[in-house]
Amino acid sequence: MKHETAIWPVLALSLLALSALLWLGFWQLERLTEKQDLISNIDAKMTAAAVSLPEALVQDSKGADIEYVKVTVQGSFIGKPLQKIAVYNGAAAQDIVQAFVTTDNTVLLVLRGAVPEGAVMADQAPQSTTFVGIIRRHEGGQGIFDNDNNEAANRWYWWDTPAMLAHFQLPEGATPTTWVLHRLPENDNAAPFAAPPIAELRNNHLGYAITWFGLAAVLVAMVVVLALRRRTS
Repeated sequence: MKHETAIWPVLALSLLALSALLWLGFWQLERLTEKQDLISNIDAKMTAAAVSLPEALVQDSKGADIEYVKVTVQGSFIGKPLQKIAVYNGAAAQDIVQAFVTTDNTVLLVLRGAVPEGAVMADQAPQSTTFVGIIRRHEGGQGIFDNDNNEAANRWYWWDTPAMLAHFQLPEGATPTTWVLHRLPENDNAAPFAAPPIAELRNNHLGYAITWFGLAAVLVAMVVVLALRRRTS
C-alpha cells in the first residue's frame, strides 16, 4: 500500500501535464487550419484579375483587406532608386526600391526587383510605363537583428516606408501612400529581377503539434514504466 499511495501525486501531476500537452497539440492543429485558410485566401487574391490602384485604395478606405491584391498601375518612376539588402536565389543581392507616380498623381514605393551580387543592373526604368504588381504593407519596423538604415550611403536593411518616401522629391500636389507595390516578373532578361509572388507567412504549426503530441506520448511512456517498476518492486 505504501508504494501505491506514494505514486498517486506523480500520477496526478502527470495527468495535468498530459492535459496541457494535448491541449497545446490540438490548439496548434486549429492554428494550422486557420493559417492554411489565410494562405489560401492570399493565393486567391494573387491569382485573381488585377484591379486598378484607385479601385484598390477605395476598397482599403472602406475597411477591406487589400494586402496581396494584384494591382495594375500606370505612370512613371522618379528619383534615384534605393538599395535594400536582400537575398536572391540564396545569394546576396540588392532590392531596387523606387518611387512611382501614377497618372492620377498618387505616389507609392515600388519594389522593382533584385540585383544579385555581381550582376549589372539594366538601364534606368522607363519614365512612362504600365505594369502589374502585388500590393503589400511593410509596417513591421526594425527587427531585433536588423542594422540601422544608412540613408546617406543608400543602404537600407529594413522597410521604413515614411523615410524611404521622404528620400524622393515628390511632385507638387502628389498624394503619397504607404502601400508598397511588388512588381511581378515580366520576362525579365536583365536585373532587377522581380520575384514570383508568395504568401510570406510562416506555417510551422504542424511541426509544433507533432512536438506537443510527441512529448505527451513520452510522458505517458514514462508514467507506464514508473508504474510497472513500482508494481514489481
